[in-house]
Amino acid sequence: MDGYQGPRVIVGVDDSVPGLAALRFAVGEARRRGLPLHAVRAQTILILGDHTEIDVAFAEAFGAFPEDVEVHKEVLAGPAAAALSRRANHPGDLLVIGTSGRGWWHALWTGSVSRGCLRQAHCQVLIVPGPEMARTSLRRRQRRATWRGLEDHAQSARG
Repeated sequence: MDGYQGPRVIVGVDDSVPGLAALRFAVGEARRRGLPLHAVRAQTILILGDHTEIDVAFAEAFGAFPEDVEVHKEVLAGPAAAALSRRANHPGDLLVIGTSGRGWWHALWTGSVSRGCLRQAHCQVLIVPGPEMARTSLRRRQRRATWRGLEDHAQSARG
């Protein structure tokens, strides 16, 4: 697909809530612009021809592949930001990715795919946040884990 000439909508596919939100947005943009959609999954271990995770993401987001959008599936090797940025190589492309919403501290330790794509891509990059409910739920789980950790530490110090 490196030789594709012309603009397209490229979406980074994963099974997270923000990833599925990005997929839904990318399909809408491909419809609106009349462009093909390239669903790309980046993996460290590459199994050629295995598009299972892309198929599952479309099934979760839509129930099936949309019939009114031309969809191309591709699995690339390497870190997600680098692989997606390599694929989005036409100035008219639109790269759509989801963001975890976990904040700068998480990104500092694990790396931020969205920030990497913003730095490396040679096209427009659209970052789709997950639904508010998912972000609120994540923050609550993180707070509970922090409080449990503090309680455990206090008990062991008393202990």
